[in-house]
Amino acid sequence: MKRILTLCLVLAGMAYLAACSNANKAGGTNNEAELYKTWRLVEVNGETIDTTGIPKPLEFTFERTDSQFSGSAGCNRIFGKFNLTAPDNISFPGLAATRMACPDMSIESKFLDASNKVNKWAISQGMLVLSQGDTALLRFKAK
Repeated sequence: MKRILTLCLVLAGMAYLAACSNANKAGGTNNEAELYKTWRLVEVNGETIDTTGIPKPLEFTFERTDSQFSGSAGCNRIFGKFNLTAPDNISFPGLAATRMACPDMSIESKFLDASNKVNKWAISQGMLVLSQGDTALLRFKAK
């Protein structure tokens, strides 16, 4: 009986260590305190952003107060609330934007479309990654 208990404890310990190892490989830390700053967009759907000709930097600023965010989609201001519902779940219900017209709205459209699909977040190596499941949609660097 003592051997079985020892074996169970050893197996449980190994499972715990394996889980911790896989969590670190999955994409970084989710220390909520690190989220609350301004993040500048560098990539949408795996494509690096060319900011030439974009009037304002594309960015999100997360505020702890009332779980609000604000920022710029390049031409238009964006704002709203965000929800954190697990160590790595995030959503932007009611993401709103002003409606100014600019000469090239293609990157802004991609940014807003991807933002509406986001359901996961991770911070790794100074980068914020917003994803849909396991698919990275938006990558930001801290401003």
